[in-house]
Amino acid sequence: MNSIRTAQPVDRFISGASGFLSGGRFPAFAICALVFYQVFIAVMAFVPPTGGAWGDFLQDFRMRCFKFDPKSGWMEMSPVWVLLSEPLPLLAMFYFIWRTPLHELSETRRRAFAQAACCALLLVSLIGFSLMGLGRSQATSTELPFPAVNLRSALVMPSFTLTNQEGHAVSLADFKGRVVLVTAVYSTCTTTCPMMLTKVRAVLDQLTPAEHNDMAVVAFSLNPEADTLELGGMIAKSYGMKAEFHFVNGVPSEVNAVLDTLNVARTRDEKSGQIMHSNLFFLLDREGRIAYRLSLSQNEASWLISALRVLLVEKSS
Repeated sequence: MNSIRTAQPVDRFISGASGFLSGGRFPAFAICALVFYQVFIAVMAFVPPTGGAWGDFLQDFRMRCFKFDPKSGWMEMSPVWVLLSEPLPLLAMFYFIWRTPLHELSETRRRAFAQAACCALLLVSLIGFSLMGLGRSQATSTELPFPAVNLRSALVMPSFTLTNQEGHAVSLADFKGRVVLVTAVYSTCTTTCPMMLTKVRAVLDQLTPAEHNDMAVVAFSLNPEADTLELGGMIAKSYGMKAEFHFVNGVPSEVNAVLDTLNVARTRDEKSGQIMHSNLFFLLDREGRIAYRLSLSQNEASWLISALRVLLVEKSS
């Protein structure tokens, strides 16, 4: 008798699951979930940001997924179109396979269709709220303090004389007495270079006018054979860089010699032309020595403004 009672709920579950998968409710749920997912992506990409937790989440999502630049408002659109178009083959497949039960469900069992749509909306909403909660927890997580003393060094910065995006000669001696933020990027990079330049822009936005006058940014080209003055100028304009920013290039052997001395690893994919490279920031003190070497990792990137201000308050020896 007990085995019969136990078997009944199991049989009902199997029967219900079989009906859900073989009827029109499953494809209706799947199609609605995919459509709501596309709506979610469209909202994240195109809805104007507002203040508060929602605005912070929206901006963080765009920066992570679409390489959004908060300063200029620029956003890479190709990932948006990819995310919006990815569900289309699945939508076509679900409709082609289950078109008969779908028509029956929408015409004769509209309540069941509405229930499937509500379940799909609930699922996508839960995922969206989970992402928002995760983003807020990461944003409010305890940030490690900047270990200024432990990370401090006094390494020799290799000398150079190169040309910036304005066509002016730039050398290490030009910056003596000022703090210099050094990095290496290239103009056609679509991976981490935009993130690095966005981070530099965010750091510059936190400085006072007096601090701006007391520092400079030097970005060495990782692709000296191809980067031109026009492309360097485009980088400066795209990221709203001011007079303190110098995208420097020159004879490839000379540029590469500086990068090699700084141990900036880089390899070129011959098929795509993309350059895989280390993502580093070097902070020079007022004597032109490398005081700090930081990466684009979450903790070290957050230390960039702290390291810069440590050096800015120091006086020349």
